[in-house]
Amino acid sequence: MKTLLIFPPQGHFTQPYLALPSLKAYLKQEGFSDTHIMDANIEAYEWMLSPKQLQRYGDELRHQDRLRHLDGKAYLDYAEMLEHRALSQAELASEWVVENIEEAKSVMREEQKFYDREQYTWAARCMEQAMALVSARFFPTQLSAHGFSMRYSLQSSSQILQGSQDEKENPYLEFFREVTMPKIRQMKPNLIGISLTYGSQAIPAFSLARMIKMWNPKVHIVFGGGLLAYIGHKLARRADVFDLIDSMVLMEGEGPMLSIAKAVRDGCNLAGIPNVIYRDPSGVVLVAEEKEPLSINSLPTPDFEGLPFPLYFSPEFIVPLSITRGCYWGKCVFCTLHEVIGPGYRGRSIEKVIEDIQFLQDKWKAKRFYFPIEDLPPNMVKRLPQAILDAGLSIDWWCDAKLEPEVFTEETCRKLVESGCKRLAFGYESASGRVLDLMCKGSQPEPGMEVIRRVHDAGISVTLYVMVGFPTETEEEADLTLQTLLQNRAYFEEASMRVFYLDYKSEAFRRPKDFGIEEIYYEEGMDLQVYHDFRPSIGMSRAQARKKYLNMLASLKSYLPVFQNRNLLYHELKSHYFLYLARAGSVPALLHGPFAIKKKQTLGENHLLRKSEDLLMMGLRFDRGAIDQALEEATDNLTLPRYQFDLIAGKELQRLQNATEPINPLASVLVLHGQTGEMSCLSPEGKELLDSFRGTRCIQDVLAEFSPEVHHQVLPFLNELYQSGLLTLENNVAVSA
Repeated sequence: MKTLLIFPPQGHFTQPYLALPSLKAYLKQEGFSDTHIMDANIEAYEWMLSPKQLQRYGDELRHQDRLRHLDGKAYLDYAEMLEHRALSQAELASEWVVENIEEAKSVMREEQKFYDREQYTWAARCMEQAMALVSARFFPTQLSAHGFSMRYSLQSSSQILQGSQDEKENPYLEFFREVTMPKIRQMKPNLIGISLTYGSQAIPAFSLARMIKMWNPKVHIVFGGGLLAYIGHKLARRADVFDLIDSMVLMEGEGPMLSIAKAVRDGCNLAGIPNVIYRDPSGVVLVAEEKEPLSINSLPTPDFEGLPFPLYFSPEFIVPLSITRGCYWGKCVFCTLHEVIGPGYRGRSIEKVIEDIQFLQDKWKAKRFYFPIEDLPPNMVKRLPQAILDAGLSIDWWCDAKLEPEVFTEETCRKLVESGCKRLAFGYESASGRVLDLMCKGSQPEPGMEVIRRVHDAGISVTLYVMVGFPTETEEEADLTLQTLLQNRAYFEEASMRVFYLDYKSEAFRRPKDFGIEEIYYEEGMDLQVYHDFRPSIGMSRAQARKKYLNMLASLKSYLPVFQNRNLLYHELKSHYFLYLARAGSVPALLHGPFAIKKKQTLGENHLLRKSEDLLMMGLRFDRGAIDQALEEATDNLTLPRYQFDLIAGKELQRLQNATEPINPLASVLVLHGQTGEMSCLSPEGKELLDSFRGTRCIQDVLAEFSPEVHHQVLPFLNELYQSGLLTLENNVAVSA
């Protein structure tokens, strides 16, 4: 009896996910020793982001010559602007990406290179450009470190199944044929478990399941993971889904998966196994009764053996370790995690947690840990740090926590720091006590901010989750939140913001009138719809909430160092920020010490300037800057949840197509700086001015060529060229005044 557990594309590429190592450890503990795990997600990144594949993608784009066709049109509408942006970026960067991608990946994986800020930033931009090239080749599909989207809606089972077979736009079909399926055929498993944690995995997972069934219909395929807690029951209404899979596990997988493994081994059916959905031999889909999950203390330490550690884009293994399941608070009316992960809250004993950490540290020589939990419960806030210290463990760790003023005392914060806690993320949400009460957050603005100050002053990096547009929230209340955050910006490094959306499993969805929700919108034909837009009866409209969110985001980005552009992926790839923080030792050391971004020398009027070397340029008939601005402005009023917002399709695309003014030709020059990986857009006149700097002219010389009336425009432009690296100082030489 051979079992294979697969984590399919697409998820983050920095570290392994915890679900399958946990499941593998339990199955092996219970006698299924021939259990293996495959991280097809990281293998897909390695395959796609290889010189061979990227070269092929670039060649195919040039052969199609779609960019030339678009660039020759009389005007571009919204959809054409999207494609023009993708193709122009890909075509300019493709050869540069092919030449540099292996070095970029090595920077992400090798300590000495990774912790060099300039090398890291260059490598991260190279990888971004590589993923943009993949996206352009399979346009309108979008692949990034943060998501994977196709034109097919994840709210529709029909569209998911369509996307799983789209040879033109699904990049994973070729990967599965070339890489994954040969491994599966060689292994010949009897049972395959595929984990779906994110919506971005749905289409790839069905693509893979279809291929497996075509190879061997007798292999039992079971889907599990957090996503099914939301869509499993809805998905099961389509009996033909079970032509591709045999069963689905809802909620925690250890107990049901063990029972399925026994049934497959013994040739039995799945009748009587709780928390499972399956189709019986007569073709009827059956939903088993729900049963309490296993005791968290009965579960073994996760088993990461067999994962391809050299492939992850990280120089150190950050060990994910679940020390609780569920949420100890479980009352927030907008949240559903306490329902779909569980049910109920359970904490692993402190003794077991320490044993886990000790074992994993010894096994993997790991020093960095992430506890992927909903909130660190008060008893663990108090006891875990001391237990880590008593065990003599030297680790760095981070997790989410709840703002509990009585718990996070100065003494407790000091112990947290001593135990290696480097970062905590809190659900602050709003500076309005009324809104927090309506949310049932169990916290208040000023006591919560006092916790934040206390934690930060102790030496822990703080991230805040902030929500805009909760039902009945007014513009004044949202403004108060922004003002409070800005006034206290010295006490946190990150703010993770989102516009509120309505989850169909939430308390707010069940009692809309109690939250000022006048109408909930249902999308026609979307049988898997999880998130809903709505019309509030009081407070901000959805459009106002979206605009307020954008304004707040822009304000915070201008003040928070970690958000600023040259930090690049820090605010998205949390593990990279954590690694830098742990290596620096403290927030001040990270922001101001050797790891800080080097500031450019102030540009003086007498400095001799030269156009930077290693610039790649492409002339376009349309202004890429104008395209970017038009696309951004067109989506300002969208309130779709982020997983839908990554790729706009269907009715939303048509609406934007109708509402967005086409743009007319206006020549521009797209520029890629090979030494930084940054892309810029210039006018032809701007390019001509840039070309004129050959190390013999200074700003005074340039200004002399323009009338004084336009100096206020020329100076900022030249400074922008300098700050972006397109202009450099000629050996730091200044001419005599």
